[in-house]
Amino acid sequence: METLAMETPAMETPAPIPAPSEPGSQCLGIFLEEIAYFLEDMDRDLWWLLRIAHQPVVPEIVRGDEEVPPAPNETVETLIQQLRTRAEEHAGQHANQVRAKIMLIPAVTPEEKGVLAPLRNLKFHCRGKIEIFPCMREARNAAIWAAYHNCVASMEPQWMLPIDGPAPKPYFAQCAIVVAVYADKNKKEIQLFNVFCPEKKKRHWAFVGGDIVRGVDRNLYDTARREWADEVGVFFGLSWEECFITQLPSDDSEVDDPAVCLYVELQKDGVRYPTRPYFFVQVTEEFYETTRCHEDHRGVILMPKAQVSCDHVMYDDLASARRVHLEGARFLEHDEARWVTLEYETGALLGDDGRPFRKENAELLKMRPEPVWQYFANLANLDLVEPRSQLVKDLPQDGPFAVRMSGIDKMATNEDIAGYFQEHGVTVTNVEQFDMPRHTARIDFENVESLEQALQLSGRNLLRRKVRVELWADTVGDSASNSVGARPLQPYEGPLPEAPPYKIIIRSLDKSVTRDDLGYFFWDRECQVKDVDYPLRNERHAGIVEFEDVESMRRAMGLNRAVYKGREVTVELPSAKSDRPGGGGG
Repeated sequence: METLAMETPAMETPAPIPAPSEPGSQCLGIFLEEIAYFLEDMDRDLWWLLRIAHQPVVPEIVRGDEEVPPAPNETVETLIQQLRTRAEEHAGQHANQVRAKIMLIPAVTPEEKGVLAPLRNLKFHCRGKIEIFPCMREARNAAIWAAYHNCVASMEPQWMLPIDGPAPKPYFAQCAIVVAVYADKNKKEIQLFNVFCPEKKKRHWAFVGGDIVRGVDRNLYDTARREWADEVGVFFGLSWEECFITQLPSDDSEVDDPAVCLYVELQKDGVRYPTRPYFFVQVTEEFYETTRCHEDHRGVILMPKAQVSCDHVMYDDLASARRVHLEGARFLEHDEARWVTLEYETGALLGDDGRPFRKENAELLKMRPEPVWQYFANLANLDLVEPRSQLVKDLPQDGPFAVRMSGIDKMATNEDIAGYFQEHGVTVTNVEQFDMPRHTARIDFENVESLEQALQLSGRNLLRRKVRVELWADTVGDSASNSVGARPLQPYEGPLPEAPPYKIIIRSLDKSVTRDDLGYFFWDRECQVKDVDYPLRNERHAGIVEFEDVESMRRAMGLNRAVYKGREVTVELPSAKSDRPGGGGG
């Protein structure tokens, strides 16, 4: 079977793939996502699908159990074999290029592109859709996703939404999240509905939501309704109209109802999900009481599986997963839910069963976004709290009013950086870019108001890259030094090995970091990564990274005390004890 999520033990420097001499060839990405799960469950590959697409009679629904001969046209079969060869060569030479269900095929000729095109028309019980889009052959993960989003947005602009906050620039919405809200005006209390995600890598409480399904969903309102029906309504036999006191529009018009608040959050580290649109919607008393009838002694709602009327497969019955594709059975992702009280003053979610809340959900509420908090205040008759400031409490009133910008595009000039803020009405007084670490700069502003506005502009695109904007501090002893990413990094001038292996150990990594994430952290900073050992068996939140050459190792050592995914990491030379095989996987 074709390996779609490329996971090999080493990150090797890509070798060039000979391109066909025919003019007009280009690298194409094949977006699979849900179809990749179909291929895995049914033990098929992309090339099997491609042959199905070229049969004289194409199935209305591809089930996965069809016996498919070679393409009836010998020229088409030859082109399929050529595409497969180049795709496999590219995958082998770019082992960590793509972490999603996306396959890249370099140097596709116009004739080969015509052979791939019928994949778009295939339909499946899982409702996934294959998309083909142009992409750079040597693109990194973020650029691959951006190419896919740009391609889809050019055909279906309804997926572009303006984000909340200063300068509401539109970004692609890959998902929709539904936050069911129960407001008690007498108690002045807000409760939010969560479902429990039982997957091994998740195991947390989360709001209802999921990815858009193109060809099924006309817009994000359809996505929200479908996800709610699939995750909640199916258990209680209730429609959206029976769960919520108001309805979402049937067209692309804006929501205009006091019972609904749409908040579109920009994801600062978003690659697959540039934004997360949250639909906060007030539930009916009947739905609230119905769900409470199924609570156990812990307050956990045990979903009434006996009431599910459609043919279905539960998440823990993987032996029956093929029925989703063969028979169209519905896949049910969980069987527990609960109402969680929101602490309005702090944004904390109060749960007492010991299981965590999804990080992105909890962090959004802790930021207390003003439109959402105004919405909660109106529903529960609460006094509006002051918006949370991103400035430290003891920031000197006479300055300096400066930020540190990281992740800057290598082509960006000082004028580009200043323009990034000035186009949002923030006046810049000075820009200073650094050689160490590269792609970073200090930007100064004229007053504390401008500084506050500048900090809200983190996570937007400057030229081709999404940048991070954080509060600046000059030294470790400065009052602002507790803010993430505050200090400039220093080049490493200490001893290094004269011969391979060129290894470092990195510690204090965030628990969400994967093996591939760690490789990209250094690769994005011009360090040629050879291998990644993460997580280590004998030390949590740490990994060992080996580099191709000593200069890459030197640059990596200069990243000591850098901030990655919100945590300050340490980069050191490994000791004999720490340089042992770790035995982890990403």
